[in-house]
Amino acid sequence: MKRLILLPGLLLLVGTALLAQVPVPKKLGTVQLTNMRAPSPVKIDGKLNEWNDNFQAYNKSTRLFYIIANDDKNLYLAVKATDFTTTAKIIAGGVTLAINKEGKKKEKDAYSFTFPVIENPQRLSGGLSNRIEQRNAGADSELMKTIHERTIMAAKVIKVLGVKAITDTLISIYNEHGIKAAINFDSDGITYELKVPLTLLDISVDEAKEMAYNIKLNGLQLNLGGGPGGGGGGGGGRNALDFQDLVSPSDFWARYTLAKQ
Repeated sequence: MKRLILLPGLLLLVGTALLAQVPVPKKLGTVQLTNMRAPSPVKIDGKLNEWNDNFQAYNKSTRLFYIIANDDKNLYLAVKATDFTTTAKIIAGGVTLAINKEGKKKEKDAYSFTFPVIENPQRLSGGLSNRIEQRNAGADSELMKTIHERTIMAAKVIKVLGVKAITDTLISIYNEHGIKAAINFDSDGITYELKVPLTLLDISVDEAKEMAYNIKLNGLQLNLGGGPGGGGGGGGGRNALDFQDLVSPSDFWARYTLAKQ
């Protein structure tokens, strides 16, 4: 029953996917194969304007377009999802970037950063769900704009693990540590940016060595005390919500060496 209550809110949150003409994924590798200098300047607003759709990989396990890049001071992750279920997974459980500076594909001893952390994301559509019965293009556009604005406003918390200088697990996006994160929406789906200072990772461009990174979609955590049950297979279509996928974390590992000027 709880599952059935959660779904209408999440369906509303990502409902623009039903209207959008989503492009077929580009012919990109599953993981980014080269290092990359970040454009200058990078504004962490979730809009990805400075990245010019120059995605370096499309990972099939997570269905994410992404770029990992750096400058002399920061590491950046830019992400875009264009299908219905993946957009919902990002809203429901956030994206986690884990960095193992020793190059080991293990979460132990890794630094990790999860964003967004939104409590009860399904409530973002509260008070608006009755309008789902009055669907038309104009109403949908207004409704989705309102819900997307609420989602962006609610995305104010970053979860940080493994960083010695940060004792709090949850920090504000307006923090003194230099970590920045933002999400946004465009006609294709959801967009995401993260910036982490290299000093927090105890690495530098001058002493760059290969590190391992993990990108994970945590999905919706129901905590029902048993298996998620229900749902379907197939990985989630562009215009359909796959519940089994929504509640199942998905991730991948790859390697990266900081790019020098």
